[in-house]
Amino acid sequence: MNKEEIKNHYHAFSPWLESLKEVGEDEWLKPISEGKWSIAAVVTHLLFWDRYSFSERFPFFQEGASLTPFPDFQKVNDEAANYAHSGISKNEIINELLIVREQYIKLLNELTEEQLEISFTIGSHLLTIRDYFKDFVEHDLHHKQQIEKALG
Repeated sequence: MNKEEIKNHYHAFSPWLESLKEVGEDEWLKPISEGKWSIAAVVTHLLFWDRYSFSERFPFFQEGASLTPFPDFQKVNDEAANYAHSGISKNEIINELLIVREQYIKLLNELTEEQLEISFTIGSHLLTIRDYFKDFVEHDLHHKQQIEKALG
């Protein structure tokens, strides 16, 4: 995945996120399927991991850096679900995520193709900045598919 493809993903994903503002409140808050999160929780899950990446990962991506393993996934996901159902509005959640996504695009604009090859480790996993973005693009698409299926 090259830089333009990554940027295109973020540019295309934002209008889709914006379209979720049209989802009815009941549908926004109900589980996407039996025993699963609500659309609100899924979108907030994206928000929490994006915030984490922006503050706890991107500033430390340097050649050869050894970064700490990811935090407890379940804890972060539970916090996201709790936030999603705390009374915060759908528009606030979506707008918060759109702001972080704009920061991602700004960061990508500042990186060269060569800088996307900077490699580092997270725990025991060797990655490049490109790999990191690719994983999160795939993560987005997985959750988008879940939401679209739930919405019919």
